[in-house]
Amino acid sequence: MLGKETFFPNSSNYDNNYDIENEPLTNSEALESIDYVLVYLRNSDRNDLIDNFLNNLTVNGLKLTFQYNEAENLVFVLIKIPFEKCLEIAEKIKLKLPIEDIKFKEVPLGNSLTNDHSGFYEEPRDKYTAAYNSKIHYKFEKYFNKTDPHKSFRTRDRILLTYEILSRTQYSIKLDTPNIFSSKQTNCQFGIERLLADKVFLDAYPLHKETIKINSNLTKRKFLLEYWIKPKNWFNFQPIFIIRRYFGEKIAFYFAWLGFYTSLLIVPSIVGIFVFIYGLLTYSSDIPTQEICDYNKMGNITMCPLCSDEALCQTWKLGESCFYSKISQLVDNPSTVFFSIFMSIWTVLFTEFWKRRQAILQFEWDVIDFEKKNEPLRPEFESKVTQTRQNYITGEEELYVPTRTKLYRYTISFSTLLLMMCLVLALVIGFIGYKLIVMAILPKNSDRNLIYWTTLITAGFINLFFIVVLNSFYIWLAVKLNDFELHRTDSRYEKALTIKMYLFQFVNYYASIFYIAFFKGKFSESTFIEKCDQSGCLSELSIQLAIIMVGKQIFNNIQEFLYPLVANCLSRFTANKQTRRKNSMENWLKDYYLISWTNLTLFDEYLEMVIQYGFITLFAVAFPLGPLFALLNNLLEIRIDAFKILTQYKRPLPKKAQDIGIWLPILNTVSKLAVITNGVIIAFTSEFIPRLVYKFSDENPTRSFEGYVNFTLSKTNYTLNGTVCYYRDFRESFDSPNPYQFTKSYYYVLAARLIFLALFEHLVFFIVMFVHWIPDLPKTVQDKIETENLIIQRALWESMPEKTFSKIKSTSSSINRNSITSQEINTVREK
Repeated sequence: MLGKETFFPNSSNYDNNYDIENEPLTNSEALESIDYVLVYLRNSDRNDLIDNFLNNLTVNGLKLTFQYNEAENLVFVLIKIPFEKCLEIAEKIKLKLPIEDIKFKEVPLGNSLTNDHSGFYEEPRDKYTAAYNSKIHYKFEKYFNKTDPHKSFRTRDRILLTYEILSRTQYSIKLDTPNIFSSKQTNCQFGIERLLADKVFLDAYPLHKETIKINSNLTKRKFLLEYWIKPKNWFNFQPIFIIRRYFGEKIAFYFAWLGFYTSLLIVPSIVGIFVFIYGLLTYSSDIPTQEICDYNKMGNITMCPLCSDEALCQTWKLGESCFYSKISQLVDNPSTVFFSIFMSIWTVLFTEFWKRRQAILQFEWDVIDFEKKNEPLRPEFESKVTQTRQNYITGEEELYVPTRTKLYRYTISFSTLLLMMCLVLALVIGFIGYKLIVMAILPKNSDRNLIYWTTLITAGFINLFFIVVLNSFYIWLAVKLNDFELHRTDSRYEKALTIKMYLFQFVNYYASIFYIAFFKGKFSESTFIEKCDQSGCLSELSIQLAIIMVGKQIFNNIQEFLYPLVANCLSRFTANKQTRRKNSMENWLKDYYLISWTNLTLFDEYLEMVIQYGFITLFAVAFPLGPLFALLNNLLEIRIDAFKILTQYKRPLPKKAQDIGIWLPILNTVSKLAVITNGVIIAFTSEFIPRLVYKFSDENPTRSFEGYVNFTLSKTNYTLNGTVCYYRDFRESFDSPNPYQFTKSYYYVLAARLIFLALFEHLVFFIVMFVHWIPDLPKTVQDKIETENLIIQRALWESMPEKTFSKIKSTSSSINRNSITSQEINTVREK
């Protein structure tokens, strides 16, 4: 079990090298002071690197305490960052700290309450902040905790500051003086991430808070366990502000966006249900469907094979597609046109209102300009890039990657991505061949509906299987390509990775659906192998979409819930019996057996939701119940994700973020593409336009749909036995003066389709144009931002020597002192 006294590592001279904090670690307040934990094997064969790294951590200002688990032979290094070192690193990375009170407090727009029954009310932001600057230390000092300076920084900030030292401390040699942010002097051998990759250290993580009350107050983790993850809270708003305080802005933005997206799914779910009900009420009375199902009418005519290979596909009776026609009517009716217009407008409203919500959160969380001014360089970028240049704005030396090197690396990445996308397209072609093989294998006297549904459903599940397999492989490949590109900051790295992953996933998940929607049955008999059923391809599109979307959601939820539970159970099961006794496990040991949180964990959550967003928007007309399935899934997804991150994963590094990243531009692009895809599906895939043309054509004086089926059929002779069969197209009969030429009806239908598509898209984009007038930034937030900038400018001016200020004043008397930006001030001070 863990030793109660301080345990020292392998060297005998550690008493002199380490600043050991000898305080009891059994009480909650002491555990609160632990900012990070490192774990290594006591008798490791890499003791030299471990000793160097730990020595250098103390030289760089961290306080270390050691705990030894004799049963597992593990050493836990408990790290605390002193207040003075927090200030030093905060200035280096431009961490924002309070500088002045906000005099007029306002409750932020949107829901600021966590749960009505919890009795907890989130206070809006009450202080303006600025990047810490030691030259105006007195401006920040009044907000520091005088009795316990360590608490002047929030836990999440101390974790980030500690990680900055861990990620930049050298391990190749022992240091005598602090050497942070200058690791390039020792052949770039630095950083905890490299040591973890080389298995020198087994793990590194911040501690979860205890799930108890401290001084009669719930800890943040206990609060989240009570009012967030439990299923009984599914109808309550998420405690986003508490999530942000515990996990940081990056994770909080994900849950804020997911909750916002889920709440906005309620209206399209209700509309989709009514559209589906309308289809149920009208499909039995649909005249074309009745004609197809009646063998005394059109149902008895002989139809041509549905593929060009006559050895595989045989003739069939039109009545055999009766059930298929009824299914088609559920999603291919006039109400779906309204639904597609509604969803096209909804997608734009969703992104526009999220921008406003995001702007409010950016100010409340003080990250509105984080990426532009405060984001540090990636240690990996600093370690691999050697060339420098002078920044033409600041005049400072900075690392950079030459254009030729960038072009070379990006070309390789793009080529690899293009190759993988081609592989997916090749698989789509393979699915077509699979359907033909199944048709050839099944007995020729089998029921046509049995053959059709067998091939359709099995092809859908096989497609889903290959999607999952390719996804796993490509994740590994995309990370390697992204590392190869040498990105400057974490935000740029993640944006590049997101683009790579999403482009591949877009093709991976949507290729087969796009094929059915836009290509199947759209070409002549001699050039394409598959054709649509008499009822059209829309019902097949709906089935394929439902299988992939719903199947993916079920698979992901089972995997997300069971995988961490099983993995953690196996981890604890393999531990020593003495260690497995829960009561004897200290917090750092309990967390050690949890799953590690990686950079891809949150990325996978975003990707899952954005792929879902594409399903319900790009193909809204084909699956009106899509928003409902998405809503039900997301209500469960929020609680599963909360359960995982709070109980099954180690505490993630509470990274800062300015927004949801490049996912917002992706959502905007998908929203605009959805207008085009839904318009094209209605115009060219559904039966809406042909029916409309027939209803008002000269051939139909009664203006009913009687005879519509015959209107859509053309006649030919079957080459194997010379019998006459019918196929779906607008062509002259084989025995006419102009055999197989397009009829006048074809051109009428084509013209109507093009006119509808133009009107549909112009109508939607016209409405969207007005939606864009909604300002992205509320006026109240804009006023606070300008006030904060003014306060920062005044503080920086006060820190300047009076001589410099007088010189500036004399050289340009027209300069308004309060209008000078902080960047201009810095430039003047350097001169």
